[in-house]
Amino acid sequence: MSGVRVDVDQQAVAAVAASTDVRDLLMEAGEPVEDRAKLGAPKETGEGAGSIRREPVLDGFAWTVRISWDRPHYYLYFHDRGTEHLPARPFLEPALEAAIGGI
Repeated sequence: MSGVRVDVDQQAVAAVAASTDVRDLLMEAGEPVEDRAKLGAPKETGEGAGSIRREPVLDGFAWTVRISWDRPHYYLYFHDRGTEHLPARPFLEPALEAAIGGI
């Protein structure tokens, strides 16, 4: 009986995960989510929706992409999640779901 041994070079895996190539690929993948979130966000003036951006975040040894609004437009959270007095009108998760469905 023969066996197979697999050795994983953890440093090499971490280097690939933290590479700018992975970051750029994730930023590209996040573009349709950003676009759909902007379309679905409430727009009294459009400034809040216009502030929605994606940004790369190095989380430990791997990149993630954060898609959110800027600090002055924090109130979009309350529209997205709802409050005791404001019903939720989600737009971030539906944007992600629509983008994933489009893949």
